[in-house]
Amino acid sequence: MQNYIKTTFKSLCLCFMALLSGCSDEDNLPDVSQETDQWHTCDLTLNVSRSVFTDELQSRAESQWVDGNTIYLTFSNGQLITYGYATYSSGSWLLSYNGKLAEGNSTMCTAVYFDEIESEGGTVISLSPHSAIYEDNNCSYNYQNGKLSIGANLKPKTGRIRFAGSNGENITIFGISHYSSFDYSSGKFNITYNAVTTTVSSNYTPYIYGEFTDPNAPRLNLITETSAYTRFPSNSMYRQGESGYMTIPTESSLGLWTNSAIFKVNNVEFTMIPVSYTNGNFLLAETETTEELYDAIMGGNSTSQLPKCNSYFTDFLTQIKSLTGLNFRCPNYNEWQYAFIGGAKTQGYIYSGSDILSNVGWYKENSNGALHPVKELLPNELGFYDMSGNVSELVSGASYPSYGGTYVDRADNCEKDQGTYNTSNMGLRLAL
Repeated sequence: MQNYIKTTFKSLCLCFMALLSGCSDEDNLPDVSQETDQWHTCDLTLNVSRSVFTDELQSRAESQWVDGNTIYLTFSNGQLITYGYATYSSGSWLLSYNGKLAEGNSTMCTAVYFDEIESEGGTVISLSPHSAIYEDNNCSYNYQNGKLSIGANLKPKTGRIRFAGSNGENITIFGISHYSSFDYSSGKFNITYNAVTTTVSSNYTPYIYGEFTDPNAPRLNLITETSAYTRFPSNSMYRQGESGYMTIPTESSLGLWTNSAIFKVNNVEFTMIPVSYTNGNFLLAETETTEELYDAIMGGNSTSQLPKCNSYFTDFLTQIKSLTGLNFRCPNYNEWQYAFIGGAKTQGYIYSGSDILSNVGWYKENSNGALHPVKELLPNELGFYDMSGNVSELVSGASYPSYGGTYVDRADNCEKDQGTYNTSNMGLRLAL
């Protein structure tokens, strides 16, 4: 339907231009090679093939194009850029272009074809993670007497990958970059690093076209409805033109995955631990947000492992969502309490991980009146550090803004039910 509407619209535009020019005979078209900033049409001889991904059987030959297929073209003539699109109809291509074409032979031409797009507005093509892109950046063309011929060999611009699992299973993948738009007036692509959410159908998700966000040290974070996993693939995978799949892990069948989400954003790592909870599974950060992570998100350069405090974290949460496309937030009170006691693995300790506070938390008696770096003491049953003491932690939906006690508090203020209105030593443990 999209291609039909697009083809019909372009046909109407071409007819309208022909009426304005007072010419319907292609032999009477004006000499457009010297006109700029106008839309023109001309016959096009397009000798184009489309190469394939590694698991496809053959390339697309001329006879395999169908009505409505469109190839976007950008011509560079010195500092001038001419752009347009060629549409396939009834066995031939028709070019509509804006600008000026240089007479003679040239190789300064780019051709781009998409198997699937989100939408088109003006000269901007909106793309999804499932948009296959084929490109030739070094096309040859000849323009003589209003006749244009182009030779192009379209090749995949990216790799592609899909995930095998149970039908209806929803997953979110972080660590893959994909193209979000293409402007054929400039020949420029935009890329996004946001997470991709997709669903298994017929035992596989749709293909995701892109590349590893960090091609030198790739990692994938995969979030399911019940857990989260991390994998460090070989950088020989997911290369341009390559096609493959991975199996969605489970807790009983991890394979090469680890059972936690080890994120890396702006070169700073942090770990999110999955928590199985009767009111809804969630992820919670292994530690409070450090000054290093806060600065990495907000544009600073700290390497401090002290917990970030004295901030309401609104801008931080907005920015980390923007950088990742993931809905990071502060935990609600029930989630925080459940993680504090050790979840399903709880041993019923007074503090988070022990009946002896100095084993697991910094408070008035052992802190020497100072904040301490995260992860210097023991974790609780689920692997969370410093939920008692050091800094209190922001929660939502509670009687107090934060809970857990601080490095200047007495021991009884570091139990799970002890909240505080004092935000001067309040930190944030990310939830997802």
